Amino acid sequence: MLNRSSLSRIIYFSRCTLDKESVTRTEQLDRLVRSSRRQNEFALITSILVLDRGWFGHMMEGDRDALNSTFKRISTDSRHKEVRIIEWREIPRRELLPSLELLERNLISQDVLDKFALDEAFSRGTPKPTLVHDCMLALQQNLLAKRGIEALT
Repeated sequence: MLNRSSLSRIIYFSRCTLDKESVTRTEQLDRLVRSSRRQNEFALITSILVLDRGWFGHMMEGDRDALNSTFKRISTDSRHKEVRIIEWREIPRRELLPSLELLERNLISQDVLDKFALDEAFSRGTPKPTLVHDCMLALQQNLLAKRGIEALT
């Protein structure tokens, strides 16, 4: 009998529908992160969520069933519209560390986001899975370096 892993990864993007007013938007993002971290930790899901120029890009890893439940919840969440899956597949191991990390365009992430131009790919509706995957890992590496962690062993 073939032993298949249930460890999977999903990458999707969507339009952000959060309030445009800065204070309200910040409060909405804080609530989203707190609630998502709690749910991800319970479901053993690791993920990075990027918000860039009106687009969410999200890469999640975890058990296939947990990802399925989480994605169903996300796809009906009013904070997202035009939710589109880029990749959903089994993976041999995790690459992400946090239960949920939210990254927005700022001085630390700007170079990476400019290099990969996710917002342009999302706007065209044609992001390649490898582009988004590589961008997410580069953003994670930047975040770790900012925290004083230079390399994972």
